[in-house]
Amino acid sequence: MFATNIGDPFTYWILRIILLLVLLYCGWGISYRNEKFFNLYAIIALVFYSLIQGLRWNRGVDYHHYYSDLIGRWETPDPEPVYEFIVNIISNVLYLPYWAGFIIYSALLIGAFLLVLKLVPKAAVWALPLFFLITPSSENIIRQYLALAFVIYAFYAYLKGNKLLQYIFLAIVPLIHVSGLFAVVMFILFTNLKIRLKSPIGLVAGYLLLYFFWNDSFFSLLTDSLSNLNVDGDHRMLGYTEDAGRWFSEEGSIGLVLTGEKTKIAMSRLSIVTIFLSNIVIIYYGFKLSKTQPQLQCAYYCAYFAILIKTVGGDIEMYARFYNWLVWFSPLVIGAFMCFVPMKKLEYWIVASIIFAQFFFYGFIRQIGTIPFAGCAFVWDQ
Repeated sequence: MFATNIGDPFTYWILRIILLLVLLYCGWGISYRNEKFFNLYAIIALVFYSLIQGLRWNRGVDYHHYYSDLIGRWETPDPEPVYEFIVNIISNVLYLPYWAGFIIYSALLIGAFLLVLKLVPKAAVWALPLFFLITPSSENIIRQYLALAFVIYAFYAYLKGNKLLQYIFLAIVPLIHVSGLFAVVMFILFTNLKIRLKSPIGLVAGYLLLYFFWNDSFFSLLTDSLSNLNVDGDHRMLGYTEDAGRWFSEEGSIGLVLTGEKTKIAMSRLSIVTIFLSNIVIIYYGFKLSKTQPQLQCAYYCAYFAILIKTVGGDIEMYARFYNWLVWFSPLVIGAFMCFVPMKKLEYWIVASIIFAQFFFYGFIRQIGTIPFAGCAFVWDQ
């Protein structure tokens, strides 16, 4: 029932192209049309995103047990209470079909991001399509992205100055996915810490040091330490510590598991260069943004740490999961600095070209026609 070779690649890519074009159009409308049209563009974006993302069938290795949860055959061990509550409301109170649950999950996620864009609408023309392009893991790590929606709602409350609501949303996050404590800690840290750096040089240098001098053999120090931890009684942590090599070292490379080769080997040299340049751009111009728009400091430093985590961990599963708690800030930061940071005309087009090459070309256009590892199916293909 969960074969990965089903579905029509043509339908899959047509719908994804339509979704990207819709998000581009709605982002443009939010940025450049009168603010009274925000709700119209937001509803269009929410409907298209929720349906196209939510109706995907077997959209990753985690899909099966979240599908089972929604049809009453619980596979999530000891589910967190708010996640269990949401599933029970969908399945046992509203009696909705399982696919409606996935649509709701997607709607909560994009709806939260749209609320943030309502407060920084000029960023939407870049940020809205980039949110789709930069968070492809939302297809697979479904419960984590459901919890992430509440991190985004908390950020919206933070921008609105509603601290009570902010902390209520943050409290919900680990009650959906316990690893969300990482996102909560980072959020609280960077919304309260006063960082007085006057230049991005140190931050760029930190990235360059990791990029050029990090050695994968350093993972052995972490895995050895974790393997020696005593976590009897906590079955989640016990699983991670007993199999630390699988979760925290190259052995856990998603690309290695799925294709038999490391992702870095499979990438072209030019795409590696665009990743490097886009990270430098985000670090440098994001810093300038954090100085002119201090309310976005949290977004910038979380995006920065996402870059560092990705640089160190690559596609190793556990690092990728930490990365996904923070990476959603990147489209917001990019959209904001493209609008709010003063640049000369040539400078702007160079930056825009780097962003386009990395996220639109390599992240989407060049992938058109390929078949993702989980197949191309929608619910009507099962």
